[in-house]
Amino acid sequence: MKNKCLSARARAHTHTHMSPNLGIYCSSHLLIQQTRAKPSTPLPTEVPTRSPSSQNFQLNFTVTNLLYTQDMAQLGTARHQQNKRNLENALNQLFRNSSIKGYFSDCQVLAFRSVPHSNHTGVDSLCHYSPLTRRVDRIAIYEEFLRLTQNGTQLLNFTLDRNSVLVDGYSPIINDVMTRTSALPFWAIILICLAGLLGLITCLICCCLVTMRRRKKEGNYEVHHRPLGYYVPHLDQRKLQ
Repeated sequence: MKNKCLSARARAHTHTHMSPNLGIYCSSHLLIQQTRAKPSTPLPTEVPTRSPSSQNFQLNFTVTNLLYTQDMAQLGTARHQQNKRNLENALNQLFRNSSIKGYFSDCQVLAFRSVPHSNHTGVDSLCHYSPLTRRVDRIAIYEEFLRLTQNGTQLLNFTLDRNSVLVDGYSPIINDVMTRTSALPFWAIILICLAGLLGLITCLICCCLVTMRRRKKEGNYEVHHRPLGYYVPHLDQRKLQ
């Protein structure tokens, strides 16, 4: 059809006038062919959703056989980098042989800190694991860490203070103290308040009695005791004359 239109147009150039019906017919057929020749635009497809970022938990503990110095807190020092690398290797090796090894990623040491009243080194670290349908229980991680570190005392070559181990702020020692403090019965609180109020009232009464006694003593006449009797100065007639 395209060749027919081209030949018809070529013949039309030789004549002065071209049939209008022939022009309309050829134009419509060329438009239909161009429309059919256009490739179809692909429909947009759904972009697969990305998996959520990995989750993490904080792990804090104190190393008793690692003396703390000021250069350990500075990121660029060789002592900081060496101890950071050694502790990260120890933590990674520990958790990769634990019950969470299937979804454990790695641990990073965030900072070294001094421990009050000692020369020990506190360690703040952050451990990552693959995303799950639910978060890992911090109590389970705490118990697993204690099980793999000889009850929280030995991490490869590092000696730990068991009471300093925290997983996301959890430690049964701290929780037990808080529970005992908050478990005080209501009647005991009332008795403590009543005892304090009674003590305050007793102190006020004693203060009032002491004050009244002192004022009464200051207002009494002066009496001198003598062997043959009592001498009352304000009744001495000689002083009145």
